[in-house]
Amino acid sequence: MTRKRVVMESVLFAAAIYIGYFVFMMLQGMVLTQRYVRDLDLSRQYEQTESLPAQAAFGMIERNSEWFTVAAIGGFIVLSGLYGSVRWLLAKRRPQS
Repeated sequence: MTRKRVVMESVLFAAAIYIGYFVFMMLQGMVLTQRYVRDLDLSRQYEQTESLPAQAAFGMIERNSEWFTVAAIGGFIVLSGLYGSVRWLLAKRRPQS
């Protein structure tokens, strides 16, 4: 097994984990949005004002943070490195046929 193949597998494995996480979060948001039940009494109280949209919270507020970006990239590198090192050690142990 070549190092190039191990590196490629590591990157693809980490990418699949990250993509799976984001797909899960999107599906969870879609299900929660579909199951959302409005409180009609509360809606009627705020019919004349525009403060209701400011008070209702859907999802999360995305803040552009450098720390979040560094953590995401660092996690990707750590996950890739961990997978690659385990895969490389297992490939060295296995007898070549």
